[in-house]
Amino acid sequence: MSIKINDQIIPDWAIERQAEALFENVAKGMPGKPREIIMISALDLAKERLIDQALMAQESRRRKYKVDSVELQKKIKLWMKQNGGKKAFEKIKNPMIQNHDDLKRELSDQMRFNQLLEEESQCDPVSETDALKYYEDRPELFRSEEQLSASHLLKMAKSEEEFEKALEDVKALRERLQKGEDFTELVRAESDDKGNDGNLGTFGKGRMVSEFEEAAYGLESGELSEPVRTQFGWHLILLHEKIPAKITAFDDIKEKVIEYLTERKKDKVFEDFLDGMKAQASIEEVSGI
Repeated sequence: MSIKINDQIIPDWAIERQAEALFENVAKGMPGKPREIIMISALDLAKERLIDQALMAQESRRRKYKVDSVELQKKIKLWMKQNGGKKAFEKIKNPMIQNHDDLKRELSDQMRFNQLLEEESQCDPVSETDALKYYEDRPELFRSEEQLSASHLLKMAKSEEEFEKALEDVKALRERLQKGEDFTELVRAESDDKGNDGNLGTFGKGRMVSEFEEAAYGLESGELSEPVRTQFGWHLILLHEKIPAKITAFDDIKEKVIEYLTERKKDKVFEDFLDGMKAQASIEEVSGI
């Protein structure tokens, strides 16, 4: 079925093309669902987006927004560069942009939409009081977890025989370290992972495999681990530092919170404006087009 929005008709083939472009993203949010169900959702979303775009285009034309030709050419060149140059239209496979004229129209519409968005999302910035309340109500958003700074020495292994040999090697290397050899020098000479001299930088929970993480978090600063087995082989972990969890002070994050909340407020203002246009518009499904 096609859609008629005021005096503009969006044909069924355009809705289907938009649904095809949206299908992959819709599918990600519906794991395990049959293709037919996903396509129904994609079609519904396509209709919503095309209705919004049609209403915005109609209002933009009514307000006679002008498109700066120089800025438009810059956007066209940038789009072509980012999407593969001369073969961009073949590579992106966007059903709505199949040639240069389509691209020019789409980018021109975007520029007009941006002018409409700018006009109809105007609102006062969120107050510092409201920003503070948001900050106090959601402490988890502003708390950093405990971090570790560590290095490792690795002897890689795949088969059980290799794991047995790697364990003996790691035990011997640990004894050398306990007798005073330098960890970094030993990594350079003996480790199967010499990148950055074995230094893993700073990391938090969830970044390393579970066996490695558990052992690392159980160490104190400056402590050397016992041999640790993971899927990669046997490790020795040297913990350099534990960086405690902390909460970012409101004064340090205040401006970003105000900016974030103000943008959300603008989005809501524009959504209300768009809903108002929908309420006043004539929107109906039509057949035979």
